[in-house]
Amino acid sequence: MSSGINLRLARLFNGKKNLVISAVDHVTEYGYQPGLEKIDKALAACRTVDAMLLPRVMLERNAKHFAAPGSPVPVVRINWSASFYYPLAYREGDTTIATTVEEAVRAGAGAVICSLFLEENNDRKRETRNVEIFADVVRQKEKLGIPLIGECYVVEHAEITADQMHEKVRRISRIMAELGADLIKTFYTGKRFPEVIANTPVPVFTIGADKLNTDLDVLKKAAASVRAGARGIIFGRNIFMSKHPDRLIEALNDVINDGQTPEKAARTFRLS
Repeated sequence: MSSGINLRLARLFNGKKNLVISAVDHVTEYGYQPGLEKIDKALAACRTVDAMLLPRVMLERNAKHFAAPGSPVPVVRINWSASFYYPLAYREGDTTIATTVEEAVRAGAGAVICSLFLEENNDRKRETRNVEIFADVVRQKEKLGIPLIGECYVVEHAEITADQMHEKVRRISRIMAELGADLIKTFYTGKRFPEVIANTPVPVFTIGADKLNTDLDVLKKAAASVRAGARGIIFGRNIFMSKHPDRLIEALNDVINDGQTPEKAARTFRLS
């Protein structure tokens, strides 16, 4: 691993064991996302997270939110995939590079993220192309010395069994790590999630996926993820759609880094 990647990973973790990361890149996938209509307000509300996932142009337009000491590390999304375009409910993961790693670095990214879609409808040509794209992103990030988060997003997660979901997450997380991802973003798969951690030789973060009903539910999911071996969480709507994102972020840190129970953290920070 290059010295640049090691240096940027150290800056990302900044001495912390587990990270609270938010994602505000939903508008490239939905076109419209409640809570992100006024992006300046959303970024300000989430300013105490450790890092933030966002599109390159959003970073360029809102650089002031990432310039002050203690600001989140910006993580720029590299790919756009058809299965992320939710308004038309596409199921196939046809993927393209929407932003090069060089463009992301030039915009000020401290890390980049790219998805890898596999095991979809036995389309060998599409899946080979997706690996080709991911491998090219790996070569780009190695050349420029910037960490890559590999994203394992299971489009059909609500339509398959828990065991099918778990096995797919376990396989693809390892594949991305072996292709060169420095960190992994994926689903929490429940009691068997330690098997994902044991099979993945790089730090793993869990996603919020569906919007949870309460802040307490968010805290419980984060706590379960870290107990199972995750190095933190990457939550989008479950943070920026909270009525009190700032208090939720503090509570998340108490839970995943200080061992506080979700229930006590919710009471301490007056969360529902």
